[in-house]
Amino acid sequence: MKHFYKLMILLSSLFLFALSLYADAKFNVGDRIEVYDDKTKKSFSAVILKNQADGYLVHYDGYSDSYDEVVPFARTKAMSELEGVTFIKSIKKKSVVISGNLKSGNVLEDLEWAESSSMACWPGIRNIEFEGKQVYYWTDLPKRSTMVITVKPKNSKTRINVFAFSGFDPKYIPPKVYGAVSCEASHPSYVGEPDFSKPSEPQSVELRAVGNPYRVFIGVSGARDVLEGDYELIVEVR
Repeated sequence: MKHFYKLMILLSSLFLFALSLYADAKFNVGDRIEVYDDKTKKSFSAVILKNQADGYLVHYDGYSDSYDEVVPFARTKAMSELEGVTFIKSIKKKSVVISGNLKSGNVLEDLEWAESSSMACWPGIRNIEFEGKQVYYWTDLPKRSTMVITVKPKNSKTRINVFAFSGFDPKYIPPKVYGAVSCEASHPSYVGEPDFSKPSEPQSVELRAVGNPYRVFIGVSGARDVLEGDYELIVEVR
């Protein structure tokens, strides 16, 4: 019996010790953080891959897996907010649903970037589908996965479309964006002039990642003169 009690005391001590090691952990797997580097005196954006007793195993944006490393809790902080762009934490094999309204966005006067050869989001003859207010988001596309992004207008009379591109650099937001790994846009299909009398329907785009993860920029956009309207944004990672 004495040996049993000693064993229980030892196990309790080990459990409390383990808890103390994790006490400084403030984030979870999949969370975005910034990691401070003592040598360069700079912070680098990263995603947590694993929560360990001595810190976080992280993957740095724009770097190969060979740069993944365990960093102490003390060198990490919450991701800085990106002005005008809302972060969505994507979850693999699940759908994340966000509610929004176009009135919280702004009209983007310059749409030439979208038809440039380095972006190829949509042709200039379809700019009318993206001349209303736009609301911006960004998220993560894990490697070896497919992301389906869908916008559903809550009012069939409100024409709301969507575009998204992978390889998003937070320093460059439309219209100051000069290239992407892939860019897709979805709007009603037609020949000639658009028929705005038709009921609006959900619009979807699909992006893929094979060997590398990517940051993804998402734009929910009203058509010309569409300045407000409720919608649901669904981000599904397969």
